[in-house]
Amino acid sequence: MKIAIASLNPTINDWSGQVSLIRRIIDSAKYEKTDLLVLPELAIGTPDAADLYLRPQTAQFAEQCLSEIAPMTQGITFVCGSPIMHENKLYNVAAVFHDGLLIALVPKRYSEVHTDEDRYFARWDHKRPFEQHYGASFGAFHSEIPGMPKIEICLGDMECFSRLEPGTLCIELNSRPFAVNAFRDGLSARRALSESRSLTIVRANLLGCQDGTHIYDGGGYILENGQIISLAPRFAFEDYILTTSDNQPPKCFDPTLALFTYAGSCPRSEDDYVFAEIELAICLALNDYMARAHISTLCLALSGGRDSAMIAVLIGRLVDLKYADETPEQRRARMRALLKCAYLPSQASSSSGTQNAALAIAEHYGFDCPVIPIETLAASAVSTIEAAIGRQLTWETDDLALQNIQARTRSAIIWTLANASNALLLTTGNLSEAAVGYATMDGDSSGCLDPIGDIPKTLVSAWLEWARNFHNIPALDLVFAQPPSAELRPLEANQQDEKDLMPYPVLDSFVDWFIVRKYSPAKIFALTKTHLAQFYTSEDDIRRDIRRFVTLVSRAQWKRVRFANSFQVIDYDLSPASGLRWPCLMNAFSKALEEL
Repeated sequence: MKIAIASLNPTINDWSGQVSLIRRIIDSAKYEKTDLLVLPELAIGTPDAADLYLRPQTAQFAEQCLSEIAPMTQGITFVCGSPIMHENKLYNVAAVFHDGLLIALVPKRYSEVHTDEDRYFARWDHKRPFEQHYGASFGAFHSEIPGMPKIEICLGDMECFSRLEPGTLCIELNSRPFAVNAFRDGLSARRALSESRSLTIVRANLLGCQDGTHIYDGGGYILENGQIISLAPRFAFEDYILTTSDNQPPKCFDPTLALFTYAGSCPRSEDDYVFAEIELAICLALNDYMARAHISTLCLALSGGRDSAMIAVLIGRLVDLKYADETPEQRRARMRALLKCAYLPSQASSSSGTQNAALAIAEHYGFDCPVIPIETLAASAVSTIEAAIGRQLTWETDDLALQNIQARTRSAIIWTLANASNALLLTTGNLSEAAVGYATMDGDSSGCLDPIGDIPKTLVSAWLEWARNFHNIPALDLVFAQPPSAELRPLEANQQDEKDLMPYPVLDSFVDWFIVRKYSPAKIFALTKTHLAQFYTSEDDIRRDIRRFVTLVSRAQWKRVRFANSFQVIDYDLSPASGLRWPCLMNAFSKALEEL
């Protein structure tokens, strides 16, 4: 029996386009003489359609898609995820077709834990006998298909399928968004299950970034008794990738490290894996975001610091990957057309080091980066306010106002450049800054999309160190030559982010302990003394930073509500919509801080 899995990149709410894409996949599978073709969960509809699933037309469109697909499956067995309305309730199901007929609809199994899907999909009681839905069985899958082993449709948490019999063909449809290391961890767990129970496991996953936030990296697989039979490419820019059971695993020293093998970017060592995943995930998401937004140009304020440098390098990598067959000079020309940048110095606060770093990165990739001073505009705004309030603004009395006017002046200039270039303006905040609200609203926070908004600052620095060596980007040495700084105070103040806040390793540890693990300030104090003692000279300093962190995190929720959309890359996020759902205004855990 020949099995095929397909990773596909559907467009939300484009029902005819989804059917057309599935038709192409089925035709390709038939050309490959496939017996069984498996598509991911909600290949029809997509997992990120969100409140579109609350609209009654959605179920109608999905049912119509299934009816159009059925005759395409003549001569093949086909399994595909879809929403379906049954008894006036919407279910997330696996639709099973055989030889031109829809024979079964298998609802998703859920654990007892409440999930976001409960907002959209009903939970089926799998103890109920199967029912009929327009001639197809609805419920547990009991149909015997000639020439195939016993099939178990695994749509839902794998722990819900604890009674899998040896020799079973397990078809897993779960579409899981990308998170660093999640693919390899999931594959390792499935291999162990396949070996221990003598199972064949077939898994397909989506591709792309359908909603502008969640990234799907493809990378389905076919396992037999713990062995990898076939492994689908990940992070592909195509509409779909078909992988059959006679495709050999990628030739790499560890097949799980093969990420984008047909573009020649297999990691050279274990140390490369996480950094290569981050790079390829964001490149795929950027490519998809631009396509779905119908935008062909990006705009970036290149400060010479780590965050904007990482985004510029990622855009360069996107061009290198997407146009790998072109010459270096052709790719530089594409980069000039794709990315519009500017370095926006203030005579009072910007250093020659950051300017040199910004221009070196631009030179490395071949895009233009004009230097546009902000001094005159900022001074005009200050003098206008001074006239209005009848006094002079000074650094001693108006530090915050004088810092922020520079960031907001930069915002006005870079927005104008973006509009004049018909470009999507990117912002450059990271997760560490988002946690504590370290950003000027309508200043450096301005933009439509923040590609690295889900990445902690320590990981930004580590990724850049890796990229400098892996991709040979000596211009990044100039970025590393100065400490992270907003460059908003006068140069003689020697402004540094870690002086304004706390050391970034401390800050990122606090994010993990307080927000992700939900530890109390007292427990964080004990952990800091054990694991971060090198950053402190006294326990009072530790208490000071914990109080400052908890206070800033609590007060910054209103800022996080307004930050630009970002791609989810790590296994947690601070988005008020999907991650950190705190009240917009709240006190600073004052009771818990009393324990310190």
